[in-house]
Amino acid sequence: MRQAERGVALDAGYEPHAPAPADEGFLRCVRRVAEERAPMRYECLAPEPVCAPGAAVPRSSTHHRAWVIELWPVRDPATGEVVGVGTAAFDSSDQHAARQRLALLQEAGTCIGTTLNVTRTAQELADLAAPRLADFVSVDLLDSVLRGDEPVPGPVDAAVVLRRVAHQSAAEGEGVPEAAIDLGGMDTYPPFSPPARCLADGKPVLSGAGDPDFAAWVAGHETRTARVAEYGFHSVMATPLRARGITLGVAVFARIGGSPPFEPDDLILVEELAGRAAVGVDNARRYTRERTNALTLQRSLLPRDLPKQAAVEVAYRYLPAGTGAGVGGDWFDVVPLSGTRVALVVGDVVGHGIHASATMGRLRTAVRTLADVDLPPDELLTHLDDLVTHLSTDEEDLAPDEPYVVSGEIGATCLYAVYDPVSRVCTFASAGHVPPVVLLPDGTARVVELTPGPLLGVGGLPFECTELELPEGSLLAFCTDGLVEGRDRDVGLGLDRLCECLAGPVASLETTCDTILKALLPKSPSDDVALLLARTRALHADQVAAWSLPSDPSIVADARAQTTRQLTAWGLEEAAFVTELVVSELVTNAIRYGAVPIGLRLIRDRTLICEVSDASNTAPHLRRARTYDEGGRGLHMVAQLTQGWGTRQSPLGKTIWAEQSLPAG
Repeated sequence: MRQAERGVALDAGYEPHAPAPADEGFLRCVRRVAEERAPMRYECLAPEPVCAPGAAVPRSSTHHRAWVIELWPVRDPATGEVVGVGTAAFDSSDQHAARQRLALLQEAGTCIGTTLNVTRTAQELADLAAPRLADFVSVDLLDSVLRGDEPVPGPVDAAVVLRRVAHQSAAEGEGVPEAAIDLGGMDTYPPFSPPARCLADGKPVLSGAGDPDFAAWVAGHETRTARVAEYGFHSVMATPLRARGITLGVAVFARIGGSPPFEPDDLILVEELAGRAAVGVDNARRYTRERTNALTLQRSLLPRDLPKQAAVEVAYRYLPAGTGAGVGGDWFDVVPLSGTRVALVVGDVVGHGIHASATMGRLRTAVRTLADVDLPPDELLTHLDDLVTHLSTDEEDLAPDEPYVVSGEIGATCLYAVYDPVSRVCTFASAGHVPPVVLLPDGTARVVELTPGPLLGVGGLPFECTELELPEGSLLAFCTDGLVEGRDRDVGLGLDRLCECLAGPVASLETTCDTILKALLPKSPSDDVALLLARTRALHADQVAAWSLPSDPSIVADARAQTTRQLTAWGLEEAAFVTELVVSELVTNAIRYGAVPIGLRLIRDRTLICEVSDASNTAPHLRRARTYDEGGRGLHMVAQLTQGWGTRQSPLGKTIWAEQSLPAG
């Protein structure tokens, strides 16, 4: 063996940059050839010491030359014994570089564009290219790309302003010390600079220390001048990021210190890398645009400020999905109803994107319209179910190439609840939605047991109401499935955790909303989340006065007198004249056109409400009385004297109501 190794030292004939005989891998191959008496091939990389002109700071090179060394046993012609090992070294740097380029392109296909995030995609390009291709990489984009807007097609002319979104360094340690522009910073590239030239021509540009334009570009920026002098930038490639005929930005690759300069063949590689990255950036930009449009649409359809009402104290939160799933169709609403009642609504449209947001807007508008009619919860959901069925039918008639159209049926859930602060009864009806949770004043939290109804759009199946009497100060929590359902838990477990969150001490509703979201949601929710909290109030006996009236026209005068006495007790004498006229008209109509039992009720809250009920389902309506007509002017007078009036149906008949503003003070 010693003789064989000495033979290597005598016969190898190394070239100036071939691997030294002390290389452990090489020596192991020598021993195997000597022991096994068979030829072998050894491949290795050797550092290539290159000193760039004008480099101020020495830098260890990450670039190597590739060698293929053929080894064979050398035999004694007389005895046939192995007396040494012969070697021949061949420079295979070109073949090795070609394989490395192919490997880099293959890796680019899997590690660039893994997310629909513009900044992240740009950073993936920088991370891949440094240090395998360059010592420093930067990616700058147009501001319009970051906003999701459509950039101007074609090359970018003249001086261009770009924003730094990503950069990476091959230097060991944290940070990117070579960068002259911080992340998020803006930079203006003059027309003669390599980045601006490549953007104008639409092709990669190779430049470096010997290029006058490169020198002028560096000299025009104080920080860039210092970085070039400190780290020895000597070779630069700039390539445009272009996809689908539009320019998105520029990627700059630089070699510094002792690294060899770029060659013209490297332009082909960076152009391919930039092309793949540009497609990923453009996909992320288009997603950003659609998501922004969907968010804008959704926020315009969701309530900004909930209306004032006396029945409940409310707080809410809405969080769009934090992943690439897109904006969903979650929604909620609070709708004041007659008689100081309030409707609490929460719903969810299946799917994501503009289509889901637009459908959500339609359903929310429909619910508000139906709520104005004052339908019971089960009847309202029945009408809403019919609407969803019609919407699905309409979409089937659209052309398949219509933008933002998803063919097939619409799936949606909805929970509609009506709370009456006079009776303290809340009536629920559900269309396949997550049930609410109630926290009673004694600290007990539980899921409200509802009769589950079908999803909206199924059609033909009934919805049922569930009534629950609530003590004053009870807390109702309505939510969508994004809050209580996840990969690690089902809806049942999520509702149990919601009960646990509510069972603790409840501070303000705003604080409680934040506590619930923090306890139940991950940092990046995979689905939209809507949460609506409502703490119930109650109208006490000193705020409500009610009388039962016989069907006798002579009782009208007595009803007016009782009304005046009650208003005097409430200190509302100034409202007595108008209220007497309203009571006289409504009670007279109930006696003349309605049926017993007849009831009169006054409610004093933020407004003064007068209600007259009877057992008839015939609804009154305004009509224009002619000059000599003896009737038909009563409801018109009520509409003129009051803030608003209307009618609502009930299982026992109907109620006509009129609302007045309270006197000042």
